[in-house]
Order: sequence, then C-alpha cells, then structure tokens
Amino acid sequence: MRRTGVWIVVLLVVGMIGLAVMEGYVKPQLDRQAKQYEMDQNDPLTHHIEPTLAYASPYMGDAGNLINLNASLPFRNIGRTFQLYPEVLTAEIRYQTAAGDTDPHKLKEILLYNATANFVMIDNLEKLKFVFEDETVFVADRELVESWYGEEGSLSVLRDAEVWEEQIRDRLRDADYVRNFAERVLHLEEFQAASGQ
Repeated sequence: MRRTGVWIVVLLVVGMIGLAVMEGYVKPQLDRQAKQYEMDQNDPLTHHIEPTLAYASPYMGDAGNLINLNASLPFRNIGRTFQLYPEVLTAEIRYQTAAGDTDPHKLKEILLYNATANFVMIDNLEKLKFVFEDETVFVADRELVESWYGEEGSLSVLRDAEVWEEQIRDRLRDADYVRNFAERVLHLEEFQAASGQ
C-alpha cells in the first residue's frame, strides 16, 4: 500500500509540473504565435495568400464565398458589409471605418492587395468598390487591374502562392509601385448613399 501511495504522489507531482509548464509557458507561447499570425494576416506585406486561395470561384454571385474571401484578406479586423450588383458584375465592400483613419500609403497597399485578390479569385467580377464611412469611395475595374499585370486573362496565373508572393506581395515594398498602381488603377468616385452601379 505504501508503494502505491508513493506512486500516486509522484504522478500527482508530475501532473502538477506538467500543468504548470502548459499554463505558464506553452499556452502563452501559442497565444503569442496566434496574435502574431493575425497581425501578419492583416498586413499586405506579411499576408500569406494560401488560405485565401480556397475562395477562388468562377462567379461573384456566391455571397458567402465573397464574404469569406475578404475576411481572409488585410482589413479583416475592420467591420464591413457587402452589396452585390450581379447585373453589372459589381461588388461593393462598405468598411465601418473612415479611409482617413488609415495611413494613406498603407491604405493604398491594402486596396492594391485586396482589389487584386478579389479579381484573381472571382473570375466574373468586373468592378469592385471600397466604400468608407467618411464617404470616400475607391473603385477598381478588372480591365485596369488586368492591364496592370499584363494582358487580359493574366490574373489566373496569380492563383499560385509563389507567383503571388513574387508578383504582388514583394512588390508592395516599393512605394513607387504602390503609388503608380493607385494612380492608374484605383479611382475615386463620388459617394452615393446606396452606391451600386
């Protein structure tokens, strides 16, 4: 009986040490890694496109897919609503923040990244509107995005994670590249309460 009691005490001590290690070191380490991953996924310079590739679709009409696609991209931490205009193949993302609340260069990076991702992943999306609470509206057209990256139909090659990293993410480090994209591809549009077409 004495021997059994010793084993119980030893197992209890080992269990308490294991619990202390788990709660004091392992869990906080995992929490830090999860927070860092979330921060990385919210910045176009460190975003990993692999999870987003699952949302590739030939049709923009799948609202759930479009919502999940944009929830996997930078600005994922900003509340947003969507409006689809299938008759003109247009999607509108209404962010619950003002455009002026984000650094102008960072905003251009995010819009470049997210507009490109939406056109790469949704084959028949022709126009994308980013609407902000301060009534700023940025518009991107598939035709301009395709011409920026090459010829018509060239966006499908960007569905490869390595190509994406090289052609999109890595180029964001060049401020002139981002500025030129914003000037040539994104354009401001007058705000309308029920924007749409």
